[in-house]
Amino acid sequence: MNPEELYGSCMEARDELAYFMRRLYERGLTTCSGGNLSVRIGEEHIVITPSALDKGRITGGQIGLLTLEGKNLTPHLAASIEARMHIRVYEARPDIRAIVHAHPVTATSFAAMTVDINTKLTAEAYTVLGVPAKAPYALMGTEDLADRAAEAVKGADVVILENHGILTVGPTLLAAFDRLEVLEAAAKMTILSTLMRGMSPINGERIAELDEWMAARK
Repeated sequence: MNPEELYGSCMEARDELAYFMRRLYERGLTTCSGGNLSVRIGEEHIVITPSALDKGRITGGQIGLLTLEGKNLTPHLAASIEARMHIRVYEARPDIRAIVHAHPVTATSFAAMTVDINTKLTAEAYTVLGVPAKAPYALMGTEDLADRAAEAVKGADVVILENHGILTVGPTLLAAFDRLEVLEAAAKMTILSTLMRGMSPINGERIAELDEWMAARK
């Protein structure tokens, strides 16, 4: 199948990607120029949001197609500055099919602090997010950032990119989006419970119970 035929065959995936990008913007989870989403197509390609387009109005016809070697098969669309990071994450985690990278204000604030987002305040947050990993700072769009994100994601489905933003992964785009949204809620709960001085996270026995519950569902 040539690139044009392949691009046409993944229209549904491109439309879904554009929908979730608009949804991120509408929910205030990213800016019109920030963030990037991708979905793996087969074993050799990804569709990914491009650079230099209004993310609040993006359509499926504006979604790019790349090989996992980084070749842009839609040269009329500028490849995302973070395309290399997406590719490296897929290489590190062959089990995942979708990536969401964005800059939700509350969660990203924790990327600029030494304080952690507490994902053990509710059962939902813990079961959806686990314990987020942290990737040390690296300049955006660089091989260093791609390598650090890929290393961090080996042990977590949520990565806090230091002084940058958030990266979430999943078996579907919905799962990756859900993790970003739940993380933003967990970040808000962390701040509110700290301010109210009444934080009461789930204890060790209940965490163990949740771990068993999640293991049984796999």
